[in-house]
Amino acid sequence: RVGGDAASAPAAPAKADKPPKGDVQTDTTRCWRCNKRVGLLGFKCRCEFTFCAKHRYADKHKCPFDYRSHAREILLKDNPVVKASKLRST
Repeated sequence: RVGGDAASAPAAPAKADKPPKGDVQTDTTRCWRCNKRVGLLGFKCRCEFTFCAKHRYADKHKCPFDYRSHAREILLKDNPVVKASKLRST
């Protein structure tokens, strides 16, 4: 036999599972997860990939974007800590 077993070959991770951080989508007319044509009406996620209507939500395409820390940063920036000045009794 030439080539070896398919079981002995390491399995390459599929791009549909989780988009790697270094990956860049070149064809924005197709969904990143299912490769369906979306044309001009594709949904661009915060992870910088384009998705169809079925995969547009973060839980449907296993979005690597951290929404919790992003929201926390916005709250900290928009709501600074207000401290009262020390009272002096005279």
